Amino acid sequence: MIVVENLISGLLFGATYSLVAIGFTLVFGVLNRLNIAHGATIMVSAFAGAYLSLRLGGAASFAILALAFVASVLTGAVLGVVVWLVAFAPLRNASPLVPFVTSAAVALILEELFVQVSRRVPLFSPEFSSFPSPLEDFVFHVGPILIRGAYVVIFVVAAALMALLHWWITKSSMGRAIRAVEENRTVSWLLGINVTRVEIAVFAAASAIAGAAGCLIGVSTGTVGPYMGAGLLLTGFVIIVLAGLGSLYGAMICGLLVGMIETTIVGMVSASMKEAVLFIILFAVLVVRPQGLFSSADAQRD
Repeated sequence: MIVVENLISGLLFGATYSLVAIGFTLVFGVLNRLNIAHGATIMVSAFAGAYLSLRLGGAASFAILALAFVASVLTGAVLGVVVWLVAFAPLRNASPLVPFVTSAAVALILEELFVQVSRRVPLFSPEFSSFPSPLEDFVFHVGPILIRGAYVVIFVVAAALMALLHWWITKSSMGRAIRAVEENRTVSWLLGINVTRVEIAVFAAASAIAGAAGCLIGVSTGTVGPYMGAGLLLTGFVIIVLAGLGSLYGAMICGLLVGMIETTIVGMVSASMKEAVLFIILFAVLVVRPQGLFSSADAQRD
């Protein structure tokens, strides 16, 4: 029964990993670049939500938790546009390695900044700061199985965000423009699509989703920290490689799978083994299917 409980918890919590990977995939699909500052965006957004919750006494109010979530999403969107302006827009025609390095530099700057913030702002703690929420002691009983209420809320919110993203990508005019730019940037420009506007929209949307993930992860663990983004960056990278670079729906599914694998390994073996198991699975998948589980055989990037 404990295995079933771990699998269910992993499936529910894995929705946050799906959100992390979606942000990676959106940016890569349009710019053909990896945004290494994505993890730092998650961290900063989580701090924004935690600050509001601590300031207003969020442990006793769902309304305050909702405000903290909105604050995290807005912080992520704004920070995403700033990252684009600083690390990507000026280097559009540079080597692919250059924005990789600049976004990594932005990530390091943000991490060090929030190390100092966590030490100097009285509401925070030097290593791990509290993220109070009314979901801390909320538990569902399904027969002998215990399911944390926070995980259920996380899954519902994440599923709603993914459904909204699906609608935006497939039905809205901006979504059609994004798909056109992803398919062929030059032809899209010749057809009159404002490519710069598309890039800004993609960074804002991807980073807003990252902000939502940061808040949900902070709520589930009850803490935030300056280095939380580094681990999530690595997990997100594993997920998008497993799914196939550029596969949005593959990222959603693989995020859930990784959540289930991690939770099962932590519950049945050891927390220290989860990264090793993930990379063993990643290696095996790349040997059998190098393009990823959900990419077509001829999909490739320049």
